[in-house]
Amino acid sequence: MSRIDPLQTFVAVVRTRNFTSAADALGVTPSAVSKQISTLEERLGVRLLNRTTRSVSPTEAGQMFYQHCENILDSISEAEKLVTDFDDTPKGRLRITAMSNFGRRELARIFNDFSNKYPDISFDLHISDRPVDIVKEGFDFALRIGSLEDSRLIAKPVAEQRIVICASPEYLEKWGTPTSLEDLANHRILVVANAEYARINWLRQFEKDHGFSLASIERKLTVNDIDLVYEACITGMGITALPTYIAERHLNSGELVRLFSEMDIPVRTIKVVFPQNRYLANKSRAFLDFITAYFSHS
Repeated sequence: MSRIDPLQTFVAVVRTRNFTSAADALGVTPSAVSKQISTLEERLGVRLLNRTTRSVSPTEAGQMFYQHCENILDSISEAEKLVTDFDDTPKGRLRITAMSNFGRRELARIFNDFSNKYPDISFDLHISDRPVDIVKEGFDFALRIGSLEDSRLIAKPVAEQRIVICASPEYLEKWGTPTSLEDLANHRILVVANAEYARINWLRQFEKDHGFSLASIERKLTVNDIDLVYEACITGMGITALPTYIAERHLNSGELVRLFSEMDIPVRTIKVVFPQNRYLANKSRAFLDFITAYFSHS
């Protein structure tokens, strides 16, 4: 056996906390796992695992050794990818997680264009607005908006998310078109509860600058789903803030009317996020380059 085999076995045991489960994961027998661990402990001259009838846990020395083993095995895996990927056609499967409204509206078109260029790459796409630990859950990329607080990740800006204030012609015909912030006191506002850009916060800076009060504005609908707010806006329920990738088509068709076009609403950056220490395989680099170029030409 090569020296790396006992390290792989040890890592599998610590991860599963069970010799039998580790053996199943490695495709060997529990006795083979036990023998490799004993050989490893004998060679190192230290006990690495606490064994009970029900489970296995690392000793203090074992936990320290485990962390180094993980780094070693990750480095070997990355080295193997580097060699097998060298000068090779991008292929394989990419696991990507993205925000729900952005994913629904943008990614089908992006994936279709990408697949035409790289037919040997397929996707597992996870749509979710909850925070996702892409390292722990094994994603290659995440598409996110907002700040990045995880030092394990790299965030590459690829596009700007611009916001427009809008309402339907039917709503404006019934309630009138506001021409000043003060006019909004007589209007209905639709609010997305879990999206910073679409909350009533888009007016906060103007409240401060112009002495405008938000206290009297009626929040006609507050909901945690931007698609519902978008539909409610089109049907004439009220005024809301929407990203241009949602609103633009309806503004062009006349289904929505842009309000307060002179307002300078801060843009937010759409980022492609990926693990910092992970080697970018050909398939990953191809996707990163493609989506960067895609938005730069949009």
